Amino acid sequence: MTTTPGRVAVLTLVAAILVAPANASTAAQDLDGTIIKSEKQSVKLEVIAKGLETPWGMAFLPDGRLLVTERPGRLRIIDKGTLLPPVKGTPDVWVRQDGGLFDVEVHPQYAKTGWIYLSYSEVKAGTPAAGRGDGPSVPSMTVIVRGKIKDNTWIDQQVLFRGTPDLYTVADLHYGSRFTFDTAGHLFFSLGDKGTPENAQDLTKPTGKVHRVNDDGSVPKDNPFVNTRGAVGSIWTYGHRNPQGLSWDPATGKLWETEHGPTGGDELNLLEAGHNYGWAVVSNGSQPGITATAKNGMDSPKAFWTPSIGPAGIAFAAGTTYPGWKNSVFIAALTGQQLRRVEIAKDIVTHQEVVFKEYGRARDIIVGPDGYFYVAVSLPGQRVTDTTAGAIVRMIPVK
Repeated sequence: MTTTPGRVAVLTLVAAILVAPANASTAAQDLDGTIIKSEKQSVKLEVIAKGLETPWGMAFLPDGRLLVTERPGRLRIIDKGTLLPPVKGTPDVWVRQDGGLFDVEVHPQYAKTGWIYLSYSEVKAGTPAAGRGDGPSVPSMTVIVRGKIKDNTWIDQQVLFRGTPDLYTVADLHYGSRFTFDTAGHLFFSLGDKGTPENAQDLTKPTGKVHRVNDDGSVPKDNPFVNTRGAVGSIWTYGHRNPQGLSWDPATGKLWETEHGPTGGDELNLLEAGHNYGWAVVSNGSQPGITATAKNGMDSPKAFWTPSIGPAGIAFAAGTTYPGWKNSVFIAALTGQQLRRVEIAKDIVTHQEVVFKEYGRARDIIVGPDGYFYVAVSLPGQRVTDTTAGAIVRMIPVK
């Protein structure tokens, strides 16, 4: 990897932005045209939108418009490089620490159905608190909904998942929450343990799991635990701490996942229906009460990271757009403030490299209809949970 004048400017501006957030859009603009030379592929960064606040999730509409969620609670549309005003009427969101508006996904047959899926954190019903969470912590939990956009307004909302009252905890962390659809039209979504680690091993609780549902939220009849007494029927895999990345390997059709460990022990997992991924019985990180790193009947990660990199969204290089990156999954990282490439051969991690690490926290990465990677980045704050200025960048291959 080489350093270009644009990258030097970014490093200088990032330091300035921590003191003067009003200059944040200038830093995002300075990424434009930056050339990155990784081990096997060179790319040019192109800023397609700036002026965002902690962009969390992205999804393309069939007409090429890009949906972006901002953690403070706004759903935005980027239309041909123009960032439109926030969509009106979206759900009220609890914004504190990890909480806020999370992922967005578009129905595979959007042209026919018009459905868009959102995940977010909300306060427990009857709690006299809402909004940005400037006061004391209150019970909160992840919610999954779908709705439609008409005239830049959110309409026809339906709740697909809302936890029972006992799942709403004052821990403002480990909400999950990432989406993906399979080729059969099933929606997969992830839920963190919500600060109650033991629930990840409890099949009667939905937290600490990856779930598989039909597009309307109903439970498929072939899910692994539909016939297990007392189990939540939507559970696909369990034993997860805080999963924030889901992506299909186009070469194998297998589903991969990333999740945050405790102190270290962040994981990359290959998910198989009904399997147990160990939390909070085993971990490669440091957690009081956990001494084992592996146990029979629990799947070990394909890779783990100590110190933590804070893995979030992930995506596989597909097709021939990036010939040097074939058979690689890319991991957007928060704590590590990087985009990491991980080579995989026969379901085994064979090599890793950091593609870039100069531009703040990378929270999501997706493949656009043009075959290019789109990455959501935001500048670091005084604390890891601060809302900060962000941008969406496209990675264009160059010779």
